[in-house]
Amino acid sequence: MLTRARGWLATEAGAPDPRQRQYVLLVVLAVVAGTVAGWFFELQTPMLLGALTTVLALTATSGQALRSDLRRFMWLTPALVLMMAVGPMLTKVPVLAGLAVALVVFGTGMLPALGEHYRIGGQIFAAATLVTTTTGIGNDQPFLVLLASTAAGGLFALLLRVIVGLGDPGHATRVAVARTLLTPGPGVLEGAAAAWRADGSSTWLGQVLAGSARFRAARETLLAQAQQSDRIEAERLREIVAEADKVAAELARAVRSRACTGLPMAARRDPAQLVVARGGRQDLPDAVAGVNQGLDRIRAAVVNRDESPVPPAEDGALKERLVGAVRAHLSFRSSLFRHALRCTLAVAVGMVIVLLMRDPSASSLLLALYVVLAPAARDSMTGALERTGGAVLGVTALAILITLLPGAYLLVPLVIGGMLLNMPRLRAEYQVVLGCLIVITVVDQAMALDRPLVNVGISFAANTAVGAAIALIVGYVSYLVLPSSILPDVRGAVRSTVWSVSELLRSVRASGQGADLPKALQAANVLALRRTQDLLGMPALLDGTGEETDDNHATRAAAIALDALRQDVSTLAFRPAEERKVAVPALRSVDDLLGGKSTAKIPDIPAGGAPASELLASSLVENALHARQAIDRSFGYDNPWKSYTISFVRPERLHIR
Repeated sequence: MLTRARGWLATEAGAPDPRQRQYVLLVVLAVVAGTVAGWFFELQTPMLLGALTTVLALTATSGQALRSDLRRFMWLTPALVLMMAVGPMLTKVPVLAGLAVALVVFGTGMLPALGEHYRIGGQIFAAATLVTTTTGIGNDQPFLVLLASTAAGGLFALLLRVIVGLGDPGHATRVAVARTLLTPGPGVLEGAAAAWRADGSSTWLGQVLAGSARFRAARETLLAQAQQSDRIEAERLREIVAEADKVAAELARAVRSRACTGLPMAARRDPAQLVVARGGRQDLPDAVAGVNQGLDRIRAAVVNRDESPVPPAEDGALKERLVGAVRAHLSFRSSLFRHALRCTLAVAVGMVIVLLMRDPSASSLLLALYVVLAPAARDSMTGALERTGGAVLGVTALAILITLLPGAYLLVPLVIGGMLLNMPRLRAEYQVVLGCLIVITVVDQAMALDRPLVNVGISFAANTAVGAAIALIVGYVSYLVLPSSILPDVRGAVRSTVWSVSELLRSVRASGQGADLPKALQAANVLALRRTQDLLGMPALLDGTGEETDDNHATRAAAIALDALRQDVSTLAFRPAEERKVAVPALRSVDDLLGGKSTAKIPDIPAGGAPASELLASSLVENALHARQAIDRSFGYDNPWKSYTISFVRPERLHIR
């Protein structure tokens, strides 16, 4: 534990990180000062609401560079502060409280369609709504006191974020870009590109991304060719990839650093020549040239570091993405819509029971219900029984602890301090956020109730069990009522997703060659979005069916790869015609791969143009290679890169209903 703490408080080079130490010191002082002030001046509730606002605001808005985090902070935190202040007032009007909870749960349940940060922000806002409108915390305080305490909590969150990021505002962006040189697999490049665009699109990081995209596409091509070669040739190609990965790791270290005066020898080596020098065949595949081109471009960008922003392209994709997401998911055919509706129905039933009980110990009911349902992916009931048991046993153990431990109220500041010091985990694991909120509300309400603590503990445990049971019942009944599949057709889902992405790809390719197909592009984009989102929820449906070892992993890999590919093609669909024209060779190669052809090679992607254009074109190839291998696995082919044919005769019309 001490080693982990020292690593967290140090820079990558091992030196003490003053910003992290300032952050930890400020958090500890604030928690201690808030606890003392709340106890001596009887301000426990305002202090608690302010602290919760700080935690939730930081969780919802951190994760990228300082500039992009502050931009997100400015529009999300005021809404969060207002909900934390208004929520306790709504408890006095049960109808309004129930309506607010239902609308927020449904709306935030649909936000994953817009991206990762929207998903996290929506989940945190839903948690804030549940805590303030159902637990009774703060309903005995004047509105101005609530508003002042939550606003102070929001400002303190801003202070903490600025302290961590002010010394090196672009650190998170450089780390995200460097990760593309270290982490293989689909989706990594898209996440880094999103972080780069949100942080101002500096030229040198754009050049690094473009070079990394070319390197990754060539690397995956070499690995695919190794699978199709004899043992000796396959070993040689894998050695080239291994040497290239070592060079890329050295370059990643240079990308993460704030400044670079020169590259070490390990970052300037030619990976292919090292392998050739050991003996064997001297001729090299064309993909090796792509590896070297990508590494050369990264080297030049890292050393020169042009900080000027890349001029933004005329991008109409934002409006199209919003319209496409609405058309794709406001339908019972969408698994995301079905899951949002399922959560809303369960929360509505829970709200009715809470209002009928009129017991403060019922505060854990809705949070436990949400723990069971909300983290599940779309149509899934995956892990629902485990989360049910965990929630009930956890609250029971907490009730026993409160009963036996003197000064149990100190658990609240300890939990809040722990949350502030573990922001990355809170962002990655929503059930941890909800679990911490359950601990805080149970301890706070137990201390406030004028009843024997044993009875209070039993009440909380029983109400938690009721909430979990409601989630399970509503979840199971919804499978019988809503149009979903308990026994999913994995191969059929993969085939239909491949078909929809290929339809979108062919429309973009035709538009890049001069065709005017706006309606076909929109319809294909909507269908591909729905199909990939449904396939992303498929692995969770397979849990517990006995197919976890093979179908689950293969389907998850296919879903992630096809969704990353769909994002690239969808972005390209609504970009300027010049970018679509540049990407035509890549689109043709991707079309062949998805159609079942077994040839893996690097297409002729023009280099030296706008970083965003080359980034998209190379990313298309990489994600298509990942998708093709995942498709082979999901279809059960023992021999990789077997030729197959997916019929592209339309099995359905592109009519969105």
